[in-house]
Amino acid sequence: MGRHIALPGHYPELTFEASVARLDPYGGRRLLAVAASGGPALHAQVVVAGWVFSRGLERTLLVRHPRFGWLSPGGRLEEGETPREGALREVTEETGINADLLVREPAAVLGDDQHACGRIYGLAYALTANPAEPLRPEPGQPATWFHLKDLPPSYYPLDHPTLLAFARDLRC
Repeated sequence: MGRHIALPGHYPELTFEASVARLDPYGGRRLLAVAASGGPALHAQVVVAGWVFSRGLERTLLVRHPRFGWLSPGGRLEEGETPREGALREVTEETGINADLLVREPAAVLGDDQHACGRIYGLAYALTANPAEPLRPEPGQPATWFHLKDLPPSYYPLDHPTLLAFARDLRC
């Protein structure tokens, strides 16, 4: 495991990715861009997530976090990797599967200013994988495919509605 990046700092690719993300449910786009370009900002962690969909966009893969419940696979961005690479790495680490990029730009900017560890910024990437591929989740964090109509509650209230809206937009 490498060193995790922290903000503020100079991360041009993170600044760019925040600017082109399709959705911004928590209103963190500008804050992330400022912090990633070295501007004045509160210290923050950077997370990346993979919104893993089945090929027909009817299911998504979630991981049961011991503290936060069912979430899309994700974790902290490491130095030396792009946000996209980080999301793909986290999906593989947490589920054991290899997912493919569904769209190049980030699906959403994520953010949480109520977290016990301070501010968190993040980017979610839309990925696709085959639900028939065997899952090999991390110990203590089961992974399961859920039909989009049957998603469990999420610790982050806008994550699942935003994931659903994104899938609906892709289908159209």
